[in-house]
Amino acid sequence: MFGVIVCPHCTLVLGADLEMARVTCPRCGGKVNVRKAKVYFRTDSGKELAEAVRQVGERLVYDIESPAAPDVARLPAKAPLRGEETALWTQAQKMIEEVEEFSREELRAALGGVDEDQLDRILFNLLEDGIIYEATAGRYRPA
Repeated sequence: MFGVIVCPHCTLVLGADLEMARVTCPRCGGKVNVRKAKVYFRTDSGKELAEAVRQVGERLVYDIESPAAPDVARLPAKAPLRGEETALWTQAQKMIEEVEEFSREELRAALGGVDEDQLDRILFNLLEDGIIYEATAGRYRPA
């Protein structure tokens, strides 16, 4: 069972396997206790999870609990890709379509050994766009 949770450290909306004890937030690196986190949506479908992460992210305002929250500026969500990173992001998407699960280092190898900052931005954007989710600590799966 998967669910949509919010990082208590930086408010990033995450898709997580609810059977996991903890997940690592790709934005701030904080550990999120999945069992104690409020679950905003539950599903067995990876595709449904990706859409739910997107929708909860769009609703994210300073008070996500407010039923009639005013239209205020959202917190910054995506790390902007730079120059050639757009091509690397497309290359990463192609790799993801061909695998069931991968690690950060496997993604780095598929992208030709990009530097840490580039890898962080690409991985973060893939998570934020709901293209992948963290299945287990440090292991990612296509949504």
